[in-house]
Amino acid sequence: MPIQFGEPGLTVERDVAIPMRDGVNLQADIYRPQVSDPLPVLLMRLPYGRAIASTVTYAHPAWYARQGYTVVIQSVRGTDRSGGDFYPFAAEYDDGYDSVKWCAQDLPGSNGRVGMYGFSYQGVTQFQAAVEQPPGLITICPAMATADFYHGWYYFGGALALDFALPWGLQLAQNKAWFQGIEPQATDWQKAQAQIGSWLDSTPLNQFPLLKSSELGSSELGQHYFDWVNNPQADAAYWQQLNPLSRFEHYNLPALHIAGWADLFIEATLNTYTQAQQATTQPQKLIVGPWRHLPWLRRVGEVDYGSAAVAQIDRTQVRWFDYWLKGEANGILEESPVQSFLMGENRWLDLSQWPPEITSTRIYLHSNGMAHGPDGDGVLSTEPPTDQPPDFYIYDPRIPNPSTAYGPYDQRSVHQRTDLVSYCSARLDYTLPIAGTPVFELYAATSVPDTDWVVKLMDVDENGSSLLITCGVLRARYRHSWSVPEWVPADQVQRYRIKLRPTCHSFAPGHHMQITIASAAFPLIDRNANTKVWPHEARVKDFQMATQQIHHSPEFPSCLHLPMLVS
Repeated sequence: MPIQFGEPGLTVERDVAIPMRDGVNLQADIYRPQVSDPLPVLLMRLPYGRAIASTVTYAHPAWYARQGYTVVIQSVRGTDRSGGDFYPFAAEYDDGYDSVKWCAQDLPGSNGRVGMYGFSYQGVTQFQAAVEQPPGLITICPAMATADFYHGWYYFGGALALDFALPWGLQLAQNKAWFQGIEPQATDWQKAQAQIGSWLDSTPLNQFPLLKSSELGSSELGQHYFDWVNNPQADAAYWQQLNPLSRFEHYNLPALHIAGWADLFIEATLNTYTQAQQATTQPQKLIVGPWRHLPWLRRVGEVDYGSAAVAQIDRTQVRWFDYWLKGEANGILEESPVQSFLMGENRWLDLSQWPPEITSTRIYLHSNGMAHGPDGDGVLSTEPPTDQPPDFYIYDPRIPNPSTAYGPYDQRSVHQRTDLVSYCSARLDYTLPIAGTPVFELYAATSVPDTDWVVKLMDVDENGSSLLITCGVLRARYRHSWSVPEWVPADQVQRYRIKLRPTCHSFAPGHHMQITIASAAFPLIDRNANTKVWPHEARVKDFQMATQQIHHSPEFPSCLHLPMLVS
């Protein structure tokens, strides 16, 4: 029964059962303004419990209800009080279809027009529902989501996104135990989440002890994690069955896509935006702020981007929904289809497309063979290299190069080592804005059959702070194909094309551009054992040291293809 919520004229009805086709009921909370006319419906589907309702990024559902919508916050299958068994993303196609159809046709007070919103998991459920084409689904607003789970979600350049996959896999397992009242897992895994740093070093990854322990019972609660790590190739049937992208020929909705430059999934989000544009002629609007995955604040990492960076997503979403669900002529489609925050200048760009119009400029590596470590002789220049000796470093998987969180963090703390090479430009005497996907063309040799290449691009200010702008990863075995791994011939120079994550940043006069190359970014990605053993199966006994050669010469001109923004 609806009860008054927060203020007169607003009600909430809790624990509403929404039936699925197999007889399972999914529970929802429904927020409504007390009006007599039928209203459009906003649906969010999430695995974390209805109470949170993604308020870590969005306004409370009550706020959306006050804007003239019936808001349905639903717990997905097997979570909270919803029936059935939870496995990440597996049931969201059918359940998404059935839930939207119910909101459009069976929810009292619905006018039959449904929009969906939410970020991360909640964003993915929108793509999964959209490709099923349920009746009544008019538009979606996915944020920081993907239609391709392998590229840029669970794996980066063929390397496991360890610092995401393990903590999130453990969180979902703990949630399942918590929702079902299973002990000691609910308590022990909650403690483990608070001490996740001590668990990331576990080997092998496919035998993670917390989820395999007989003392903690069946590993079924965490089976999803083992499935992620045991399917390290993009063409695995596991990914193709889960991926909305596999069904994108059925995607045909207008959408507002929301992303953040410091979000771990920025590459996946922008790839999906591009794939959505290719799948339909319906309008696809894109907003990219400077934000992390959560929360969406003006301060990101070590940078305050100012008042312009304060998120206005709630108001923008309402305008989008007002246009598509209420038919209000509010001009939102007359605005620029792409709005991108230009970091460094801390202002918004109105663009006609993404990626925008750019000029690609090559920035070459130079040194006299002593670029290893933070104080080496590595230089960046637009001049092609002359005959120069290669740079060397040793990568030992037992002591992998550490990573900071992704985003604008000073990298000096993780670069005080000699298992990397570093190259820095002269001081800039002009503003240098870039926008798009930088690509690093690397000519390198290694002494081992497989290894990783990690390339970072930094902005170094007058005080020496080396702020991470973007980075890219490539597992060497995938240099030619994501589906056919190929071992690396020992000590022979190979060409690698390494895509860095998309960015939109302006280097200021007086700053320097810096590039580092290493073979680990742990625990951002799992460490490569440097052998033919799959990294997720590798134990410490399998680790092998690698001698790495970074070449820069007329024959092997390693360089960064920099997307310079056209004014």
